[in-house]
Amino acid sequence: MTVKTWHFELGVVAAVLAAVVVCTGGSYVEWIGAAAVTLSIAHAQVADRLAEKDAARPKPAVACHRWATRYLVGKEALWLAYFVIHQSWSALAGVGLFLAFPVWRRLWRRKYPLARNDSLAEL
Repeated sequence: MTVKTWHFELGVVAAVLAAVVVCTGGSYVEWIGAAAVTLSIAHAQVADRLAEKDAARPKPAVACHRWATRYLVGKEALWLAYFVIHQSWSALAGVGLFLAFPVWRRLWRRKYPLARNDSLAEL
């Protein structure tokens, strides 16, 4: 089986969040938070790839595709404040991962640009 980029990304996320849970005491609440963040990042991976693919079209089908990253950064800034107040450490680690994701994807796409004939299954 070939390891896809999204497998690698999600593996890194799961490892970082598990490490945070273990280092902060490992309560069941933190494990639930880590699982929620992991699934949220998986959702963001799909949304990001769809936005990338749409943006690469000669005329994007979704006019607001550029807002996907803007909304992601805005919501994470607000979650950052909320999770600091609540001392939700796994969720705080998730904020860092979410904010790093668009940067990672830009670097990845510089090295591996989308080809015009790429299918969504290959992303």
